[in-house]
Amino acid sequence: MTKPASIKKFDYLYIGSVLVGLVGLIVGWDGLIAQMNAEFAAQGLAPEGNFATTTVITGFVIGTAISLALWFVISVLRIEFVKWILLLFTVWGVFSLVVGIATTGFAANQIWGIISTVMSVAAIYMLFQPDAKAWFAEKRGD
Repeated sequence: MTKPASIKKFDYLYIGSVLVGLVGLIVGWDGLIAQMNAEFAAQGLAPEGNFATTTVITGFVIGTAISLALWFVISVLRIEFVKWILLLFTVWGVFSLVVGIATTGFAANQIWGIISTVMSVAAIYMLFQPDAKAWFAEKRGD
């Protein structure tokens, strides 16, 4: 069976959310690095070299690798229980976004994160549609 419409929408929305996150990182790069350097300085740390840059890039690469691995396991290998793991990560992302806005206030650079999070929530929704459930069940032989 080919991928049902819900799984195709999941693919577009989820991969799109990763790409939107990348765009947000690129657009907000200078501000993010300046903020990290200021936080390091406030903690009495004198980062040597490009510590903030290395930290951000490493975090983004690891996060993206995890996101793409989860997408692959769900969309290509059709392992259904992983959707619950993805749901937990997405709930954590929504919680973190809300707490971040509540503690620091809303800033224009958070728009990219909001868009990415909304896309992730919509992608997760697609995994719980009847045609997606049937597609996963077909793999199991139900």
